[in-house]
Amino acid sequence: MPANLSESDNKKVLLYSVFIVTIVGAWSVFGPYGALKYYGVANELNEVLAQNEQLRETNTALKQEIHKLKNDPVYLGEVARRQFGLIKKNEVIYEFPEKKKRH
Repeated sequence: MPANLSESDNKKVLLYSVFIVTIVGAWSVFGPYGALKYYGVANELNEVLAQNEQLRETNTALKQEIHKLKNDPVYLGEVARRQFGLIKKNEVIYEFPEKKKRH
């Protein structure tokens, strides 16, 4: 510190300096663009990226499903039977009641 300041002035300068550094530090951590906000946004970005990757995988699977439904008659028949209960000509469906569990 400059030598021409009195001891009380030196203390004031030191006190103001500490106060300013504290305010700037608190602002850097807790402010609207501070470290806490940065980490929150970084976590949100990671979640969105993971969700985006999951949606890409789902989209790819659905595209494959569409391709198979359009181009594979055997697969289309399997889906029709499974989802809609359709049968081929001269097919017979047997339904058996479920056995009751004995206690």
